[in-house]
Amino acid sequence: MNIRYFANRQQIKMTLGGSRPDCQSGFVLLAGLVLCMLISSCANFKMLGRNLDFMDESYIMAVKLANAKGVKNINGAVVEWNQQSGEVMSGDYTTVGNAVGTFGFFVKTSQNQYAMAYSDTNGNKLYDKGEPAWIHSDASGKPAPVVFDENKRKARLSGELSKSTVIPAKMLADVKRFAAGRTREEIISRLNIPIALGDIADLGDPRFSSERGEQGLWQPADFPISSGIGIYFLEEYDPNRIPVLFVYGAGGSPQDWQTFFPKIDRKKYQPWFYFYPTGRRLDEMGGALNRGVETLHDYYGFKRLHVVAHSMGGMVARSFITKNVLDDGNSYITKFVTISTPWGGHEAAAAGVKHAPAVVPSWHDMEAGSNFQKNLYARSLEGKVEHLLIYGNKSKKSMILPPENDGTVSVASQKHGPVLRVSVYFKSFYSDHVGILSNPEVIELTQDFLDGK
Repeated sequence: MNIRYFANRQQIKMTLGGSRPDCQSGFVLLAGLVLCMLISSCANFKMLGRNLDFMDESYIMAVKLANAKGVKNINGAVVEWNQQSGEVMSGDYTTVGNAVGTFGFFVKTSQNQYAMAYSDTNGNKLYDKGEPAWIHSDASGKPAPVVFDENKRKARLSGELSKSTVIPAKMLADVKRFAAGRTREEIISRLNIPIALGDIADLGDPRFSSERGEQGLWQPADFPISSGIGIYFLEEYDPNRIPVLFVYGAGGSPQDWQTFFPKIDRKKYQPWFYFYPTGRRLDEMGGALNRGVETLHDYYGFKRLHVVAHSMGGMVARSFITKNVLDDGNSYITKFVTISTPWGGHEAAAAGVKHAPAVVPSWHDMEAGSNFQKNLYARSLEGKVEHLLIYGNKSKKSMILPPENDGTVSVASQKHGPVLRVSVYFKSFYSDHVGILSNPEVIELTQDFLDGK
């Protein structure tokens, strides 16, 4: 069985084409309006528009295989297959690259999508009867199409590989007939979503660059396909050291933490980082992070996890922690550090939502008083998670920011009351929004807080 998606990279670009308005047709440029770091050019809006159309028209499928540990050569696949007529309309294929058995796909329709996986034990890149396999099934155990949440346009699946599972012969025959006479290049599109959980990262890898971080803001659909999403380690997991999870902010990248990583006590702590597209809705990214952390916890069984976040990443992290601690009842997260987080929203995001021809989804959550923020502060973490709030105050003149700011975010937003009141400690530093991550006093204070000093 050689299940692939039947298009090429150029077709993906065509798929991401769309009809969103461009700058000239829709953008009202107010005199003196500066949308800070969030809005930069008409080209960005055109790319964003194409991505938004793709997100509106597609669905996301995510799968977790519970018994993938130690199993080699796992392949995941999805086939759009009409069982009655035998017609195969599309498909996709991926190598499951992480040890915990997770993979995902974008699909263009919610109908007739069959999800499966198998261990290619003989290495021929095909499914052969007798190889450990899994296929999504109904309550009776019969292979069945995936049921998506039509509101969220998502489906989350789980299963186990088993030698007793047999992928239907009719499906295999129909796929073989559909793919007949086609080269691999002709039948591969790669709308799969690479999911990293515990993969070892090289920070010099181009996908972790600041340029790729900008893609995560402006191309929230392209980014998961080209770069993936997940939680990376800097080294092999060590059960004797406490994981510290770092979360970057809007348009950011893992390289934002390059100064932090070497200076944190690596004999006591092991840095992890969340890699995600910052243009997507913040609660969605918080939920994805929570599922990733819980999967890693099930796999490694760590006793504690600390979280350090910068800028908008603090809001993503709080969303994740709320789900993990309050919803799921976990107790391993006890320390939370945020640096320059716009807890009260951002003026540029509000202006972007009001005036831009296409709106980055996360801007909706960054408007002051957004539903996301109201829900985020509705329940308190006080008494469960200790929060250190660090903010910058190196003001620059701005047409949209109040006089007190860090060059990007207002001090008032960083010191938003519902968050400030429940933090165990807060401190201001004379640093701008980005430079604060290289401030040795900030790193030292973070280290002391994690140490319990």
